[in-house]
Amino acid sequence: MKVIIINRKRLGVTIIIIGLMLVLFSLEKNFDARLKFTALIQNNINSLVQYEALDKKFTYKLPAEWSTKEQKFPGNEIIYHNDFNTKDLKIHGFVEVWNLNTDLKAFLEESKKISSEQNLYKSYEIKPIKINNKDGYLVEYTIITSNNKDYKGYEYFIKNKDKFMRFSFFVSEDNFKESMPTIFKTIVQTFNYKE
Repeated sequence: MKVIIINRKRLGVTIIIIGLMLVLFSLEKNFDARLKFTALIQNNINSLVQYEALDKKFTYKLPAEWSTKEQKFPGNEIIYHNDFNTKDLKIHGFVEVWNLNTDLKAFLEESKKISSEQNLYKSYEIKPIKINNKDGYLVEYTIITSNNKDYKGYEYFIKNKDKFMRFSFFVSEDNFKESMPTIFKTIVQTFNYKE
């Protein structure tokens, strides 16, 4: 017969630590939502307006203060395009839906190759992401324009069967704030695509 000796002091400390870890884990979810809300408020974004496209199959939200202009393109690759910019023109970009059934990573690598022949990049990184349970990529880069200004680009590419959504955000490095990537991700997370 084995005798098990329990160190009550050590057991008590272990239980307290596990309890604190569980409390912190549950608070982290609440903190993340508040952090996003704070980032929006700090950048004078008070409310989001929902946009609908492709017979209401594709929805997303943009800040109410931003102006938008929808464009049509010939062909059937880009089936939706909406340009946007802030009132002060510090942030601009667009939202697109592509009708392109190809490997997204290969598409991005080929796009980078073509773009590198025309543009000078200071930095360029492709990261795998998961947004709303859909796989995709975040392409972060800094580009040097012809008038020697640095622009940061944050482009989200999210795969959805034979289509992909593209959310592109551009801001000059002079106007860039650390909270902007949080704002961009929060906007991208508002999308919904129904087949």
